Amino acid sequence: MKKIAVIPARSGSKGLKDKNIIDLCGKPMLVYSIEAAVKAGCFDRVILSTDSPLYGRIGEKAGAEVVYRDESVSDDKATTYMVLRDLFDRIETDFDYFMLLQPTSPLRDETHVLEAVRIFEERADTFDFLASVKEADHPRVLVHPLDTDGSMRFFDTDYSSYRRQAFRDVTPNGAIYIAKLDAYLRQKHFYGEKSLGYPMTAFDSVDVDNALDYKLACFCMEEKLRGK
Repeated sequence: MKKIAVIPARSGSKGLKDKNIIDLCGKPMLVYSIEAAVKAGCFDRVILSTDSPLYGRIGEKAGAEVVYRDESVSDDKATTYMVLRDLFDRIETDFDYFMLLQPTSPLRDETHVLEAVRIFEERADTFDFLASVKEADHPRVLVHPLDTDGSMRFFDTDYSSYRRQAFRDVTPNGAIYIAKLDAYLRQKHFYGEKSLGYPMTAFDSVDVDNALDYKLACFCMEEKLRGK
């Protein structure tokens, strides 16, 4: 099946300044996602969608084709769908499906990419999407809102007999998304009954959103590089 990889990376993040190109063990963080796609060797195109010439130069050096997005989808109000729609309006869409690789998941590598591709293509007759997941930090039996008066009335389980092993809840980890183009343009997201879940470990699922996440990613990447 013909496929492309898309790495979306805008500049100007607020929580962690320039997090997409922050140094992570000697490389700008977005480079890890580009390298995962390039090393997988299975994509017809590896595209970096960005608003920044600096990010573009980094992406080209790492092996990506760069497509500059419209200013209207270059701020933090732009949704993933808006960014992808802008990209697909600018390129030839003669592919069967695309994979989205967010640069904030640097521990995801070409091994995960190839495994996700294999799983999706084996079942592409039945499914239109795939999304990577990890075991949830807290099973849903433990997650409820407080009532308006501050009471815990919704926590009505006998937690003295709670056993984590009895629950297998998962949560999307943001590392890998796959979608057939037409199905994505209709649905505008990657989830639902036509979507496969691709399980990943907590280690490989580290997602960098703030300074604490970044420190964890640095530690994990150092461990990974040391292991190699």
